Amino acid sequence: MVEKKFVGRVAVGVLILALFVAAIFILKPILGAIFFGIFAAYILHPLYIPLRRKIHNGNLSTIIFLFLVVLLLAIPLWFFLPSFAKEVFDTYLYVQNTDLSGVIANTLSNFFGTQLSSSIAIQVNIFIVKFFSFSLSASSSLLSNLPSFLLQFSVFLFTLYFAIKDSEKIKNYITDLSPLSKSTENKFATEFRQITNSIVFGQIFVGIIQGVLLGLGLWVLGVPRILFLTIIAIIASIIPIVGAWLIWIPASFYLFISGDTTNGTILFFYGLLFISTIDNVLRPYFISKNSHNLNIFVAIIGTIGGLYTFGVIGLIIGPLVLSYLLIIIDFYRNGKLNEIFKD
Repeated sequence: MVEKKFVGRVAVGVLILALFVAAIFILKPILGAIFFGIFAAYILHPLYIPLRRKIHNGNLSTIIFLFLVVLLLAIPLWFFLPSFAKEVFDTYLYVQNTDLSGVIANTLSNFFGTQLSSSIAIQVNIFIVKFFSFSLSASSSLLSNLPSFLLQFSVFLFTLYFAIKDSEKIKNYITDLSPLSKSTENKFATEFRQITNSIVFGQIFVGIIQGVLLGLGLWVLGVPRILFLTIIAIIASIIPIVGAWLIWIPASFYLFISGDTTNGTILFFYGLLFISTIDNVLRPYFISKNSHNLNIFVAIIGTIGGLYTFGVIGLIIGPLVLSYLLIIIDFYRNGKLNEIFKD
């Protein structure tokens, strides 16, 4: 009788484990879309509330809100994506048909020795060619994987719809499942809000500002391929350590070797004194303002490690994991580990 009961429990345990493993395999291809759907719902929910108050039907208000979100995403893509793809291709052809190594070596030889200038020129040329080859292959990959992208986007919208419409139900459901005490849940929720705000404003928002302002500077100074360079500048500015210098330094150099030394000098100091200042002042300000319990060093390290390990999702997951770890360590340091879980 005991053996039969034991075997039954083992069988149930194996079945439960198998279900969890199967669920992981089923959700793995779309986990990114689900995460971004939940994250977007969290960020956009304050904007949804006024619409929900005016339209009392939950389904209708959420559908209208999603339609507006899709419209805001689709309009820029419709107008800018063809031009962006063309600029990527044109720039790639320009790089392929230009002796960049010779041009760079001749320019640098005025400041460094011939051998050192040649070595620098070769390495810079390799980097530029690989960079544009990657951009072109990424664009081609996006087109070839369009059905998969549309499926991921559908999952994103589906998740966003229910995460916004049933936000309170989801919150209560997670609270009921959570083994954590109320005070610990509040700490984790507060830290999630602070980390999210610091990433959205400190990384993404500041990165967009830097990229757009650099793009305006490039446009005023007559640098070609403005749209392509602005998009790359925004992406580079969002990624920690990389920054907008990846664009304004080569662009300054391009103006110099083109003979436009005045605009080249202006762009160099514009990037050094203005664009970089935005990064060094606004980013730490937003991070420290929105995450009081997580210092700037840990936030940046978490962002870099998360990005390296999990991809774009890691921008949030990395700092969040380190933040939660510090909370647990703080409980242990103060001898309050027993307060983490519910009684």
